[in-house]
Amino acid sequence: MYKSIASFVVIFVLLWMPGITFGQTIQSGSANDAEIEKIIADVCKRHSVPSIVVAAVKADKVLAVACTGVRKRGTAGAIELSDRHPIGSNTKSMTSTLAAVLVDQGKIEWKTTIGDVWGKSKTVTVHPKLAPVTLDDLLSHQSGLRANLNLVGAKWASFFEEKNKPQAERRRLVEFLLKKKPKIERGKYLYSNLGFVVAAAMMEERAGEGYETLMRREVFKPLGMRSADFRTLESAAKLKEPAVWGHQADGKAIDPRIVGAENPSVYASCGTVNLSILDYARYAQWHLGKKPEPLLKNQTTFDHLHTGLVKAPDVGGKYGSGWILVDTPMGPAMSHAGSNTNCFAVIWVYPKKDFAAIACTNTGEQAGYLACEEAIQKLVELYVK
Repeated sequence: MYKSIASFVVIFVLLWMPGITFGQTIQSGSANDAEIEKIIADVCKRHSVPSIVVAAVKADKVLAVACTGVRKRGTAGAIELSDRHPIGSNTKSMTSTLAAVLVDQGKIEWKTTIGDVWGKSKTVTVHPKLAPVTLDDLLSHQSGLRANLNLVGAKWASFFEEKNKPQAERRRLVEFLLKKKPKIERGKYLYSNLGFVVAAAMMEERAGEGYETLMRREVFKPLGMRSADFRTLESAAKLKEPAVWGHQADGKAIDPRIVGAENPSVYASCGTVNLSILDYARYAQWHLGKKPEPLLKNQTTFDHLHTGLVKAPDVGGKYGSGWILVDTPMGPAMSHAGSNTNCFAVIWVYPKKDFAAIACTNTGEQAGYLACEEAIQKLVELYVK
């Protein structure tokens, strides 16, 4: 009945992979946009997906942005570059980026533990095996927490009602979750959406503000990501057509305003960001660059975001701070994929090649995953020598 975040939707065919001033308007390489539109239109048609949007960037230049297809299958409303797209688990690197900001500000440390934050709390009971779990552990899936709550249970279903503000919902989940024994021992890799919920709650406790407020002020605003925000039932109710509709695994369109079209607000830190492809390009450019400004002051903090912290056998690389890190013929790469089960997004960042590529589609069908991968590969072939 209820949707859940796709706990790590990654089709990692490693693709053999053969500046803007932040806050200003992106100017793309318009001479190439028509060619890109033609290429992705072919990909979109061949895979029978409703739409695809893509971006290819260098740290200081947008090489191309393009879109093709429709906002809802069976309608004539064309997708536009300004449309906002759910990026699912790709939100995780943004949460880790916010953590880096707070580390830089001295409000929390990578080694701050769950016990440090709630060990003396009168309302949160921390299981002894969870007390030593660090912020780093949570952001790299080494906490021992399982992926999700029971996805068909009453507890999980209750979060879709969103009766409380997101910060209160996170606190409710933390109080329920932390008293229970973790699924596996700390230090072993187990992809966990719940870990990112706990990480967000830790940041809120130490910063004294809500996670969403912190993200908007400390990450979205400095990078000029004006479209970026978190989907809630409250914000969804205000949506007016034309709007981007997701499509379920069976291809049927789902109204973005209804319960189940997106993950509940309690999962904001692991998967409810929606944004335009242009703003996602801005975010990719900052990670592609080699300097911590404008978000951070310390190079060490910036570099930590791009360091693999634990082996992730299922993807053939390491995981660290919301990124999968793998070695490719193009050098070390950072990547992630995300889905709310109705849309799909993928990002690849190649620092040594000064190149990053993003693709999003508004369907959760298997064909959507394949279409995004092929679109990324086409961008690599066009722009990377």
